[in-house]
Amino acid sequence: MMIVFVVREKVDSNAFIRFGYSNYRDLCGHLHEELPEEIDIIRDGGHKPRLDVDGVYFNLSHSDNLVVLAVSNTEIGVDVEKIRPVRREKFPFIEAEDDEEFFEKWTERESYVKFTGEGVGSIKKPIPDDAHFEHFDMWDYHACICAPPQNIRCFEINPEAVKDFEI
Repeated sequence: MMIVFVVREKVDSNAFIRFGYSNYRDLCGHLHEELPEEIDIIRDGGHKPRLDVDGVYFNLSHSDNLVVLAVSNTEIGVDVEKIRPVRREKFPFIEAEDDEEFFEKWTERESYVKFTGEGVGSIKKPIPDDAHFEHFDMWDYHACICAPPQNIRCFEINPEAVKDFEI
């Protein structure tokens, strides 16, 4: 199961990740007793950030004032972008008729390279046909999640709730 948290204000990333983990733990009742209450966020230079808990994965993305966090029991990649005018000719590897289609395809690519851990330097590489994506349009943003197919629950979060998890 994947839980997606959305907040419409800039928040502390580490606090949001701790918030997301805590709520994921609570919402996944069958895992509640197996998962520790406290976690550490591990950032190894050049590698995808991770939790110090086996079997729980997260990914975070922000654009303008929107922050999206997904927590799952599988690897995951998330990207969100504010839909805005873009000079599409600067990105010949993305074929798009308009800005909305461009950001749909861009968020697919970025969520995929975050899923694999390859990073944005691999954004021009072809995406395998078996990659699975979930797309979300929220206000004037487009978000995409790359992960194996699974049940997804999405919640809009009051930014004040995240502040309780700041250290």
